[in-house]
Amino acid sequence: MENKINILFQQINLDYDTRNRFQNMILDKVKINEKNGSWTFVIHNPEILDINDYKHLVELSEHSFSNVKKVYVQIVSDTKDLKKLKDYYLYALDKCKDILLFSSIFNDSLIIDDLKIEITNQEEEKQLLQILPKLNYILSLGGFDTPLEYVLNTKNNNIKDAILSDLDNIKKDVVVPSVEPVVEKPVYNNNHTGNNNYRREKKDDNPNAIVGRTIKDTPTQIKNIVGEMDPITVEGYVFGVDYFESSKTDFKIITLKITDYSDSIYCKVFCRGEEDFNTKKKALKDGKWFIIRGYTKNDQFSKELVLNARDINIVSKETSKIEDNAPVKRVELHAHTMMSQMDGVTKLDLGKHTCELVERTIQMGYRGVAITDHSGCQAFPISFGIIKSHNKGIRKKIKESIEELETKISEETEESVKLELENELEKKKEELKNPPIFKGLYGTELTLVDDVVNIVVRPTDDDLLHNTYVVFDTETTGFNAGGADQMIEIGAVKIKDGEIIGRFDELIDPKKHIPDKITELTCITDDMVRGKKSEEEVTKMFLEWTGNLPMVAHNAKFDISFIEMAMRKYNLGEFQNTVIDTLELSRTLDQGFSRHSLSALVKRYDVPWEEDAHHRADYDAEGTAYVFSKMLKKLEMQKFEKISDLEKLVSKDEIYKFGRTFHFNAIALNQVGLKNLFKIISLANTTYLYKTPRILRSKLNELREGLLIGSGCYESEVFTEARSKEGEELTNVISFYDYVEVQPPEVYDHLLQMGDFKDDIELKNHLTKIINATTDAGKIIVATGDVHHFERGDKIYREIIVNQKVPGGGRHPLAKKDITSIPSQHFRTTEEMLNDFSFLDKDLAYKIVVENTNKVLDMVDEIEVIPDTGGTPFSPRVKSDDEKSYLDCPRVVTDLVYTKANDWYGDPLPYSIEERLGTELYGDIVLTSIKYDLKDLEGEELKVESFKRLHEVIVNGRDSVFNQVRKYLKETSEEELDDDSLEKKLKASLGGVIGAGFDPIYLIAQRLVKHSNDEGYLVGSRGSVGSSFVATMMGITEVNPLSAHYRCSKCKLSIFEDEDGNPLGATYSSGFDLPDKECPNCHIPLLKDGQDMPFATFLGFNADKVPDIDLNFSDLNQASTHAYTKVLFGKDNVYRAGTIGTVADKTAFGFVKGYLEDKGIMNMRTAEVERLAIGCTGVKRTTGQHPGGIVVIPDYKDCFDFTPFQFPAEDPTSAWRTTHFDYHSIEECVLKLDILGHSDPTQLRLIQLQSGTDIMKVPLDDKETMSIFTSTKALGVTKEEIMCNTGTLGIPEFGTPFTIQLVEDTKPTTFAELIKISGLSHGTDVWLGNAKDLCTPDENGNIQVPFKETIGCRDDIMVYLMYHGVKPIKAFKIMEFVRKGKASKDPETWKSHVETMREASIPEWFIESCRKIKYMFPKAHAAAYVISAFRIAWYKVHMPVYFYASWYSSKATDVDVEAMIGGYTPIKNRIIDIKEKGYEATNKENGQLESLKIALEASARGIKFLNVDLYKSEATVWKAVSDTEIYPPFNSIDGLGDTVAQNIVAERQNKEFLSVEDLQKRAKISQTLIDKMRIMGILKDLPESSQMTLF
Repeated sequence: MENKINILFQQINLDYDTRNRFQNMILDKVKINEKNGSWTFVIHNPEILDINDYKHLVELSEHSFSNVKKVYVQIVSDTKDLKKLKDYYLYALDKCKDILLFSSIFNDSLIIDDLKIEITNQEEEKQLLQILPKLNYILSLGGFDTPLEYVLNTKNNNIKDAILSDLDNIKKDVVVPSVEPVVEKPVYNNNHTGNNNYRREKKDDNPNAIVGRTIKDTPTQIKNIVGEMDPITVEGYVFGVDYFESSKTDFKIITLKITDYSDSIYCKVFCRGEEDFNTKKKALKDGKWFIIRGYTKNDQFSKELVLNARDINIVSKETSKIEDNAPVKRVELHAHTMMSQMDGVTKLDLGKHTCELVERTIQMGYRGVAITDHSGCQAFPISFGIIKSHNKGIRKKIKESIEELETKISEETEESVKLELENELEKKKEELKNPPIFKGLYGTELTLVDDVVNIVVRPTDDDLLHNTYVVFDTETTGFNAGGADQMIEIGAVKIKDGEIIGRFDELIDPKKHIPDKITELTCITDDMVRGKKSEEEVTKMFLEWTGNLPMVAHNAKFDISFIEMAMRKYNLGEFQNTVIDTLELSRTLDQGFSRHSLSALVKRYDVPWEEDAHHRADYDAEGTAYVFSKMLKKLEMQKFEKISDLEKLVSKDEIYKFGRTFHFNAIALNQVGLKNLFKIISLANTTYLYKTPRILRSKLNELREGLLIGSGCYESEVFTEARSKEGEELTNVISFYDYVEVQPPEVYDHLLQMGDFKDDIELKNHLTKIINATTDAGKIIVATGDVHHFERGDKIYREIIVNQKVPGGGRHPLAKKDITSIPSQHFRTTEEMLNDFSFLDKDLAYKIVVENTNKVLDMVDEIEVIPDTGGTPFSPRVKSDDEKSYLDCPRVVTDLVYTKANDWYGDPLPYSIEERLGTELYGDIVLTSIKYDLKDLEGEELKVESFKRLHEVIVNGRDSVFNQVRKYLKETSEEELDDDSLEKKLKASLGGVIGAGFDPIYLIAQRLVKHSNDEGYLVGSRGSVGSSFVATMMGITEVNPLSAHYRCSKCKLSIFEDEDGNPLGATYSSGFDLPDKECPNCHIPLLKDGQDMPFATFLGFNADKVPDIDLNFSDLNQASTHAYTKVLFGKDNVYRAGTIGTVADKTAFGFVKGYLEDKGIMNMRTAEVERLAIGCTGVKRTTGQHPGGIVVIPDYKDCFDFTPFQFPAEDPTSAWRTTHFDYHSIEECVLKLDILGHSDPTQLRLIQLQSGTDIMKVPLDDKETMSIFTSTKALGVTKEEIMCNTGTLGIPEFGTPFTIQLVEDTKPTTFAELIKISGLSHGTDVWLGNAKDLCTPDENGNIQVPFKETIGCRDDIMVYLMYHGVKPIKAFKIMEFVRKGKASKDPETWKSHVETMREASIPEWFIESCRKIKYMFPKAHAAAYVISAFRIAWYKVHMPVYFYASWYSSKATDVDVEAMIGGYTPIKNRIIDIKEKGYEATNKENGQLESLKIALEASARGIKFLNVDLYKSEATVWKAVSDTEIYPPFNSIDGLGDTVAQNIVAERQNKEFLSVEDLQKRAKISQTLIDKMRIMGILKDLPESSQMTLF
């Protein structure tokens, strides 16, 4: 179906940008109403289109199918967006003007939520009833299939007056230059406080006055516009422009979307006439500031306040930009782009290759910046490209300065001046050695996992099951054990064998106020603890009560940290008890559960629990104790006996799922580090992927060469552990890292909101502690911004994004109810950052902000992220099928080519073929060099000897050719060539497949095709590969690009000229059209071949085009072919081509609306919603894979030389890994194979299997087959019987309504014309408005150009021009220019090409036809498609039962099998019934129409569709059982899917079904389907029940 929609897009000339926006569309069907001559394209799209998109689609369809009486476009959508209903309603009303001229009186009458039209009197009711059916019908086409009704409301009867008023306003505001300005009396709303003496300024010559007059008023902020105001002046930035052009009149509107960043508003600019519109359109561009004067009005279309412009002046103003004027600037070492999944909003555009982070830091004069996106590095390629280009420019300027100085020195005569210049030159040369480049610091922020899971700390071999345990809990003043927080309660119980045998509970007086949040959580107040024992006393008591018993706690690390800190504070010794953590125990013991909180555990283990009492230490300890007791019973069943056995709960292979996790940053120091970074990212996204990408600490240590490891954000190990550790313990934590980060206190603001720190002072003390500890540990401490958006004002975009659900489930850590406002993590200037750390000593602040960040930058090399290959990918080596040895690609290619060529054309080969092969394999240089050696010969002798030598040199192999050309280059060079120069010249001189190093690509394609052929499947070629004769000889394509010719299969004679010596190709464009001829030697029929295509269309004239060999494999064989690439290259050398899915503009709009609803913001203007959505558009959502793209990494390289890898969409069950980078980023480095699935090879395979015939022996010049393109006679039916004027129903390329019409118009009688039709149907502006006008008879029956001479494919241009004397290289350039639609884009070059063609006397119709073309199909592609289609058509004519059976098996989507079983009359009646329903027909019925037409034709030809048979029908394949009978498969039954169909077949192979009951049970068939099968008579021979009776 995707193919069908793409064909439609091509036919209506839809531009590529719009095609991309419509990429989710599926063409369900084309409905043809033979009564009224209308066509309806039924298109499925996930959502209702924007009205402008819909109108554009309709207009293009109507224009492109102008020969059809009426064309409709019907959208079927999954969702009905009522927000778009108003637009469609107004559009539909406009369409009703042919019935009711003043239909616009109902413009403002729609009540959207009620789906009603409000009217005010009976006259309006009468008028509405005239248009209501048509109105609802047009709405249904747009996707709104619920009809509107109307309601009478006599209170509102001033609609017509309002419309007249609006029309007056529009007329008033259209500025007509020829009319003198009139002084207007302004009208103010009551709240307006503007200048009451306002009058229109006279027209002046101010160039900034784009519309109207000069504006001197003071602008009003947009946020202060609250009602209708006249006049009103605003100053704003245009962030978007929409255009409305009436199709009925010359009335046009430009809508500017403007913002002053206080709010946004739509501004309408009315235009009259094309010239006025174009002038304003050119001036009013987005990305500019304007001051606008006009009036605001509640707009009837948008239903909100809109600014209608009278005067517009351009303003010389730029959007305020951040500047950093510090003499030495800091370096940002922690920054995220939009490639941080659903988190970063620092702009990055994959399509436009822009990166705000890099571009703006370069503009601001920084020395470098780090790119550290979460869990990946997908921003690297774009960032690297920008940095590489910038640094190249810097080096170029220095080199230019050096050249300029050298010139001045050479010309300078004054010695003192010369000396100065020489000194300056030396400085420049030194600068070139170490230029002031911008450095990209390439890194990532990842999750680190400890290799140890602390279920038990200090394990012993003591008894696990029957021990006495102390289960305890603490309540504290906060969460910072290493800071000012302390315990306020210790509660504990002793438990043994499930019985509590002791209790401990003591409150503690902290001698300070308990934070309100803690009181709210625990219900412990200041009064309750006042006068209680101290922390020291209670800790002593608890330790004495505990003794050396093993201890248990939930999230034990937290509680133990406070116990240990108290023991340290009060010198109570070292804590040595064994500790079991029920949180970690639950995560490993109960892996099937996602929640492991204490509240979750008491429910899971059925422990009595009152949530209101939760968060008191004694109560939590008791609940934990009972949970632990039940956990012990579970452990007992699993044979755990000792406490130390708990360490066995987690295997080493699964440790990454359960270890403690922290965030860290890694930055590459050099190329080694970059490669290791890629390895770490790959492992994190595959081997260690669990919920989120992560890496084991041990693996990170193993791969940290060439990397700087930084501590990261608030979720880092250092930040977390510093809350409970100090001294040596904290130093040990810090020692793992190369540098430690702290962020500005504001970045941690959410922690204050959640109560993790009680106030700003405690937070700053914590940061100071980390800074001091890092300094003491001898590590680098740096201040970073953890940047997630560039400007402070951009925070709103991130707030909207983090408010959304993360793909795969869950919420962002900042999306918590306690966080009312997320912190601003904008890019901070040096001054801002120093101010943020002003709580530190000034010198220390400067050190961590400026000195240390620059120190890190200086440690990093200039790194190449994407290898520079000059555009030619690294060629992989190809393995033999034994998967051990490698093939010698040049040798194998040469042998394959010449073996096949000799088999077809004899030995020696004809000179023309010898020359073509030489050119395709190595370029023209080989024959030229040989003729140079034979310069003493001439005439026939030279010809004979040169081609003999050419053959010998090439067949002897690549080295033989290279030596031949080296010798020639040396001898003909005007200067002495050293070895390096000679090799460079050799590389530049050689072309062709082997000469340019493309032989592995060819051999890979050959192996893939052969693999598929060996498995019984044909492979169709795509693109222009069929232009390569080498590809033909290797079996990659069956298209033969030589000119039309004969050849003898026996004596190998080949004939390329007629009896008069004229080339056959001059008369016959396709060899299949040659008249039959007998071999003069063998007296057997000669084979006919050749489609006349120059090799240059594929590889250029000197191998300057990288070959792109696209192949169509059977969709049944695609997976096998994909798997075979692992045999050819090794499983670690092939990856699916990765893609990156980002937030689309419409999705972003929905995100903003959802966010506003959550925040209770209900009245935001749509323009402001759009502005906010733009800030969210482009954020990474997920990753995916190309449907057929396989990326091949050469075995002599690592994947990590180019890209990390991952699973698509983080799916660890995927059979394939994908490239982490979007494959476009590395397409010039590595080879991408397009192994696409297609239904045509599948249909041919099914034909071959069922018929037992060899599809390759189908004669491609069969006259009867050719006749079905102009008549139905060969089918034995009339066109009336099959309701179609041609016999091409169901034939690929020729069976759609458009191509059937094209066939009718052109009446093809030759194979060449079929190829031309295929090319025309796939091109843009090639048939409609072009070739059609040339070859269609006028009113007198005359035609301007015969159809066979019109341009159909791109090759037609080059061949035509060469036959008319244009030089091949020039003809090639013109073809390339035209096929890309450049004539309208580059008029100067086109003018030059026109001159070339006119010099060759090319007719004007040909030149004009070229000018109109926007896109052209390659002839090789068309030829391959037509060959496949013709084979299928042959079976339709000569062995029809196999054609119909295979068509239904491979092509049909919806079938009405019951009608088909009934035969011709029921089928025809069903077709008529569906057509008569028109737009009331269901989608399913419309979907069945094509298959019913095919069935009608089959029935008319005597083919009978039998009933589904329980023992003879297949699961999914339609089976021909005789020359006239077909069994439908089980999945043809309405509602019965493939799985149930396969169940039936599998079960019947096991044993016969005893009864309906037995069938239903074994095959898992629903009762509804059983009833259906019973009605169809499929179950008539089966008893209902399997029960036996005695009588």
